[in-house]
Amino acid sequence: MATMKPLKRIVAADATLAGWDARRSREQALTLIVRRSLPRAFASRVHVADARSGELELAVDAGAVAAILRQRSGDLLRTLRAEGWEFTGIRVRVQVADGVSPPRKLSVNQPDKASLRSLAALARTLPQGPLKTALERFLRRAG
Repeated sequence: MATMKPLKRIVAADATLAGWDARRSREQALTLIVRRSLPRAFASRVHVADARSGELELAVDAGAVAAILRQRSGDLLRTLRAEGWEFTGIRVRVQVADGVSPPRKLSVNQPDKASLRSLAALARTLPQGPLKTALERFLRRAG
């Protein structure tokens, strides 16, 4: 019976697979550095597409993110140099996800008639104020 080898050992034994794994590891490390130096709002939308040449290629999912990234490229190059990575420039590529459907419209959870009756009874007993006004507005829209 053949013994099973760990996947890590199989990858390391094959030159092509080892090269791919080294590239993936390098790009993953660079992606973490790039994301750390960007605002949290769009850091997750950026990843390293290619770091094999002297120019770092980043892929983003929207043109607006690419524009902001291009403005920050000088700061990003300085951050990378401080971390020990040398690149002559940064190229940004917009890579829109293919086949992504638009967000599904959320179905509105309509309250049942018994709930509306109990809320109407509550609205009648409340004193004038913002809570009563809001509840009456809700009941007009729901009913």
